[in-house]
Amino acid sequence: MRLKSTQYGQLWVLLCLASLALTQGGCDSYPSKHIPEDTYSYGFAGVLVKDLNVDMTHIVATLTRNDSSLSEAEIRFDGDSLAYIAHSIYLRAVFPAGAYQADTFDIEIRDSSLFHDTVIVILAADFAIDSVIPPTRLKTSSDHVSLGWSGSSDAEGYVIAAVKRYSSYTGAGYSQYVTSQATSETFPNDVFILPSDEPDTGWYYLYVYSYVGSPDSALSSPFLPVPMPSQLPDNILFDGFEGHFGTVVVTRLDSIHVVAE
Repeated sequence: MRLKSTQYGQLWVLLCLASLALTQGGCDSYPSKHIPEDTYSYGFAGVLVKDLNVDMTHIVATLTRNDSSLSEAEIRFDGDSLAYIAHSIYLRAVFPAGAYQADTFDIEIRDSSLFHDTVIVILAADFAIDSVIPPTRLKTSSDHVSLGWSGSSDAEGYVIAAVKRYSSYTGAGYSQYVTSQATSETFPNDVFILPSDEPDTGWYYLYVYSYVGSPDSALSSPFLPVPMPSQLPDNILFDGFEGHFGTVVVTRLDSIHVVAE
């Protein structure tokens, strides 16, 4: 049953507030209604992050008109309103993460009588890491670390990520796009090496993300264990209405222990 209320824990409020300075103006998407014939230009960007580790889904977006913040616009995801936070940022947090399952959803955007449009977004299916190499989960300097995963239906691509234990959700860590639809990838060895070429020993958390569309890398950063590697190109490109939006599903983590020989 889908929850209708927005419940922000203290952590999520702080994470959101950390992104308030962002004003970036968001899934293969398209407008399904009209764009008024006037001089207004709208910028829309955002992301849905479904994270199985914290059992939460966050939808966060920004909306600008002629590069100016909008505080009284209405943004609805699947009929539920996003709350305006500040600096053109709108947010909805839903518990549990499973409240949203793989499907196609509408984002309705309305700026009074001046603008009304709908973006179509796709959420890929949940999936899981199913193999870690080395299988002992002990890495020496000569070992390469690889992940395999079950695959996420409707995903357009994947990201692998690694971060020292207790540093998730802080902006730290390493992430990279997987260059094909393959469901396995190997980390560069220097992810686990100090500048002195010595092993950076300790436990690391390992993740795989699936994505659809063009998730906003800055807006998603507070809600991902490790930030996205970079921003993908805009996928909303229409006269008077531009930007990007995408969805991300995060697997439950696995781990590896880097040890000195």
